[in-house]
Amino acid sequence: MRTILVATDYSKPARNAAFYALHLAHALKANIDFCHAFGLPVESPMLGQIAWSVYEYPDLYEENTKELKKLVKALEDREKVVWGDEAFPFHPSIHYGSEGGDAVHVINNMAAEKKPLLIVMGMQGAGMLTRFIFGSNSIQMIENTKYPLLLVPLNHKYNGLKKIAFATDLNKKDIKTAQLLIEFAKYFDAELLITHIIQSDNDVIQDATYEHKKETFLKNLNGKICYNCIYSENIDYGLEILKYKDIDMLVMGHHDKSFFKRLFLGSHAARQAVELEIPLLTIPENGHIHF
Repeated sequence: MRTILVATDYSKPARNAAFYALHLAHALKANIDFCHAFGLPVESPMLGQIAWSVYEYPDLYEENTKELKKLVKALEDREKVVWGDEAFPFHPSIHYGSEGGDAVHVINNMAAEKKPLLIVMGMQGAGMLTRFIFGSNSIQMIENTKYPLLLVPLNHKYNGLKKIAFATDLNKKDIKTAQLLIEFAKYFDAELLITHIIQSDNDVIQDATYEHKKETFLKNLNGKICYNCIYSENIDYGLEILKYKDIDMLVMGHHDKSFFKRLFLGSHAARQAVELEIPLLTIPENGHIHF
């Protein structure tokens, strides 16, 4: 059965991301699997302390199981408020699992087992730049996951998906990703906005080579798409312009290292990305994508 893996630490951003994932699950006709990684009380290699950690493990597991059950109940209650008890629309089954250890390792292990459509995590959003961009779990998940990863800002509420922007430099690798995103967008009757942010002082848009590259990228894409070229002196201003396109989700492929570094490692560019306050979906290179 198709599933969405929702990583949670019981925080407000994680809870908000879970509610967002519930709406996605209905549209995608997928179940939900919660995943929580809890830290062991002592991680020192000293023999006595390791024994104590193992001894405490059942209590920690039981405590987290109770918290996960509360979260499941919260989603079930929200589901009744939004959709009622009708057999239609689709009602996802909600499961959960927890394990002690490193969060990224636990999430990736569960993803390997469940083979989800995507992994959903919460992020703080504007004002908490450091915790999002440089938070070890978020950045490590982006770097290491083999599945699409969706980061949902704390203050963003699901209001449907009408326009999804895919940021690309029109490289050939992104053509396959774009077609997969078109299939994803169909579940929401959304439009995929192919977005190319050009950083150059040259009149590249009128260049024949550029036109050929654009046509090659677009010609084999079938679906509800629109092309948008943002001509900007830098990525910051390009993202600023993109904010006014009424997009509901921003997508980028992780294989584009230069774009990724400009977006996440440049402080001002990173602020722009976070201040979009919309979900950010990253697509891993050679990952498992089953839209």
